[in-house]
Amino acid sequence: MHAAGADSYSIISCHVQHARIYDIACDERILRYVRDLIGDDVVCWGAHFFCKMPGDGKTVSWHQDASYWPLTPSKTVTCWLAIDQADAENACMQFIPGSHAQGHIEYRTSDATENNVLNQTVDDAERFGQPIDVALQAGEFSLHSDLLLHGSGVNTSNRRRGGLTLRYAAAAVRSLLNWQSEGVVVSGSDPSGHWANPPRPDVD
Repeated sequence: MHAAGADSYSIISCHVQHARIYDIACDERILRYVRDLIGDDVVCWGAHFFCKMPGDGKTVSWHQDASYWPLTPSKTVTCWLAIDQADAENACMQFIPGSHAQGHIEYRTSDATENNVLNQTVDDAERFGQPIDVALQAGEFSLHSDLLLHGSGVNTSNRRRGGLTLRYAAAAVRSLLNWQSEGVVVSGSDPSGHWANPPRPDVD
């Protein structure tokens, strides 16, 4: 799962590489809300920096995170922590409230004209509801289900839009492709021992 850092969208697995990111993932100011959604036994299995630069022309098409992840059942919550102020001008995230209740939604492979950071697109997503902008000040965060439709447009400002995503799952969730190797128990316990629970990194 480690990325080489080829661009500003590919900085992943930070919680098992950097102590300060590990500590953020374990922060009670985040976990108390995560527990409300998925229960007391929680693992953080991923941490991913997204940095949308001014003028890079990139979008994130409407998608559901669960379509990308080899996890079952679908019970993951993403914390999107704003590093910079995020608003409509610099392409804050957009959600379609309630769309998670639709279950898995059909998608297609994105085409090159979309300039999509990812590779999946849900067409005509607005049929599931009215999109809302999720504007955040630096240091604020939002939470969303792995089945919630979300995306973001082009950064038309002269400001960077950086964020850190922290991926949390209920400890009872099972992973494939060895993703459990980076799952850190951040709340409660993992009685089955499925998640590797690596220790806090030694370096920042």
